[in-house]
Amino acid sequence: MPESSVSVAARVSTGIPIIDERLGGGFRRPSTLLFFSEIPSEKRLFAEHFVVTGMRAGETCLYVDFFRAPQLARREFAAFGPFPEQRLVFVDATSTQILLPTTEKYRVANIDDLEHIVRVIKDALRESRPARVVIDSMEFLADRFDRKLVMRYWRELIETANEVGSAVCFMFINWTYGEAEVQEIQSMCDFVVEFQTTMRGGILRNTLRIMETREGGLRTSWVPYTFHELVGLTVYFPRVLVTGPFSAGKSTVVRALSKTSVSVDRLGTTVAFDYGNVDLLGLEAELLGTPGQERFEFIFRIFAREVSGLLLVIDSTRPEELPRARQMLDLVGEGIPYVVLANKSDLPGAMTERQIREGMKLPESAPVVFTVATEGTRVRDALKLLAEIIVGVR
Repeated sequence: MPESSVSVAARVSTGIPIIDERLGGGFRRPSTLLFFSEIPSEKRLFAEHFVVTGMRAGETCLYVDFFRAPQLARREFAAFGPFPEQRLVFVDATSTQILLPTTEKYRVANIDDLEHIVRVIKDALRESRPARVVIDSMEFLADRFDRKLVMRYWRELIETANEVGSAVCFMFINWTYGEAEVQEIQSMCDFVVEFQTTMRGGILRNTLRIMETREGGLRTSWVPYTFHELVGLTVYFPRVLVTGPFSAGKSTVVRALSKTSVSVDRLGTTVAFDYGNVDLLGLEAELLGTPGQERFEFIFRIFAREVSGLLLVIDSTRPEELPRARQMLDLVGEGIPYVVLANKSDLPGAMTERQIREGMKLPESAPVVFTVATEGTRVRDALKLLAEIIVGVR
């Protein structure tokens, strides 16, 4: 399906708002992306999410699949929920391998002929003129054909994608190439999206990071993500700590941020913890609120292990509590991203930012956000800012 109505200079959204914002709306179009890992990971989930995001935006997307017949791939795409299927174009490079009939317009008839494979992909690019292309995966070719020949045709595919204005994504897990060859591949690309899948505490954790190859380009930290049926990928922080001195408004902050929350309290104050689940702008987080009294410090120390980030809530009308707030910040340890929420900032006598920084001995780079948690004022801004710091896009 031709796509003359979409500007070649447009951006293509990643489908993850916190990253899109830093990219100025998404990856440039045209551009070349490498979805890379050294070991098996969930690259395909991200690639499918990327394609579904494009189709929902009205873009034509091309998917080249060396491992799944199109009918199977379409069933797996359905896990993301409804999308305009007429905008999904396949290059069927699998049916011939397993002796299945195919009705796809673009199909690879001879899987042992690299020149033929590349010609079919080029034809699909030039005729469908997609905004997004995913080639799943280049290791299929790298394992079967001469390396120099693969590199030559790889460059030709990039040139063709650039001609038609596509953002082309090459999925690649490196089984056989050396470091110099991997560096050459990365140098051909505008962005490298690297993936890791690790096991911690019996739980699989998926993370990705984005590197723009031009000097001074975007570099993110490792970004944790998860997948939900009918929704797709979301950035996922499994533990964000909400803490601060006694009666600063921590429980109110958790409630203001959460779609669901529970609190254990006695006589109106938290004595164990608050728990809340956040689903905001493509971001998921599990919030854990701790009591502020020193006698409950053992609970704080337990929850402070392996946190993704910290929302430190202070009562901006109580300067005498700033040393305790500083102590709690120090207990979490260095290297943990944090944002200070100067709560109750609407009340008489609220401190200025300068007073808070001096009272807590905060560096100028430490973010301070003035909030009114009872009204939900700027608490989401604080969480979004923390997420940007964790992801590394601020």
